[in-house]
Amino acid sequence: MERNVLITIVVAALVTAVMRVGPILLLSRFRLAPLAQQWLSFIPAGIMAAIVTAELIEKPAMTPSGLSLSLLAALIAALTGIITRGLFATVLAGMVAYTALRYGFGL
Repeated sequence: MERNVLITIVVAALVTAVMRVGPILLLSRFRLAPLAQQWLSFIPAGIMAAIVTAELIEKPAMTPSGLSLSLLAALIAALTGIITRGLFATVLAGMVAYTALRYGFGL
């Protein structure tokens, strides 16, 4: 039984690695059109927006007075993103704000 589980994990890891590395290796051999490069540049922002939206809609942390801690932290992160134009600073500000708000409200 344990051997089958180990084999399944190894095969799943290999399939995942090939699916992630394969397109990168394939696309690195071609010169993409400027329109395709521009379109691909929006993917990270789209993924980030989807993650944040899912967090805000599905399971928002609420204060006893009804304020959404997730929304407040998202607003702080958005302001940080507008000011710094950096993904790392935006994510870090959102995480710190959310943690500080949860600690501040005792949740």
